[in-house]
Amino acid sequence: MTIDLPPEVRAMTEDTVYRTSSQYRLWSFSPESLAALRKKTHELAVERIQQQRMNDGEDSSASDGDDVGFLTLEEELLLVQRACETIRASTDMLSWPAQVKATAVQYLRRFYLSNSPLTYPPKDIYKTCLYLANKTESLHVEVSDFAYQMGKSNPAEILAAEYKVMQALRFTLDVRQPNRGLKGIHVELQNMAEGLPNSETKDEMRMLVFPGVEARSEWRPPKTAEARHVRDRVDAAYAAARELLDAPALLTDVYFLYTPSQIAFAAMQIADPTLISWFFTSRLPLQSPTRPTILATVRACADMLADFSEGQLLSKEQRGKLEAQLEKCRDPSTRDMIKSHMAKKGGETVVNDEKAKKRKMEREAGTKEGADVFGPGLTIGNGA
Repeated sequence: MTIDLPPEVRAMTEDTVYRTSSQYRLWSFSPESLAALRKKTHELAVERIQQQRMNDGEDSSASDGDDVGFLTLEEELLLVQRACETIRASTDMLSWPAQVKATAVQYLRRFYLSNSPLTYPPKDIYKTCLYLANKTESLHVEVSDFAYQMGKSNPAEILAAEYKVMQALRFTLDVRQPNRGLKGIHVELQNMAEGLPNSETKDEMRMLVFPGVEARSEWRPPKTAEARHVRDRVDAAYAAARELLDAPALLTDVYFLYTPSQIAFAAMQIADPTLISWFFTSRLPLQSPTRPTILATVRACADMLADFSEGQLLSKEQRGKLEAQLEKCRDPSTRDMIKSHMAKKGGETVVNDEKAKKRKMEREAGTKEGADVFGPGLTIGNGA
């Protein structure tokens, strides 16, 4: 049985569908707009802390950022990046799926677009993001078990920041990831290596030159390239691309700047440039007007991924120094997340109690009104 779909539905592409997602609408930026948003968030946090100190009667000269030693925006980003790496290490330790890891990292990175580490230090937030991702990705680990696995942490501390994180995420919990797209590329290349949909593709792939010394793929050509060797090449490129999605893609801004499919192709571009260039040629005609733009975008994303190195991460000592400095200059009103959370929860309880009482009174009034309309209840006489 065939389903006759409307023309507008048949014409929809994966890119069209992605542009309707909350990730595209709320969490996609240009490099300039992303930098401007982070700068604004940092400046507002500094101003708020300065105002609090002045209200508390501190010397006005101490309100200057240099005097009190506020972290710079660059130092804040380094702490956030280090917290993302901590999430990666934690999920590996827990043997959690890759999609939970990617979702948790994006929750953390999105949180710090509208919140500054000066207000909420990353070491207080990353566990909450990881626990929230565990729920949204249907892993369903209980908070008590999770807290114990995370170094016997306090479950109340993890839950205290959850609503704040949800607010920062604008309650959009979906994270579109490039992993599935990469798997799709892998499957399609494997089919082409098998001669599907035609045998010409298999022969062309056997004739491709080897990846090159700069390629991340570990595959090297044998003396005679047979079909199985081509499949090995595709597998090796896929494995190298997965490693790129596991680290550079999570520790840079590519999720904010590029679509999941662009990130997947960029990872393959780094893994095996020759192979993916041939793939583009087979799928994207040379005369296509969009070809230059697509290739330039994928190349720019690949450059960002390739430029990342683990040496850019803070060392344990560097992180300790920045966190010690952060404790001295952070917002004092958010130091006790549990207390703030319970105070807010208590206020909501009072409001809810009042609403419950109001609803009860309305029900009782409605019941009484109904009795008045239909008259009193029937009674049975003694002897009649």
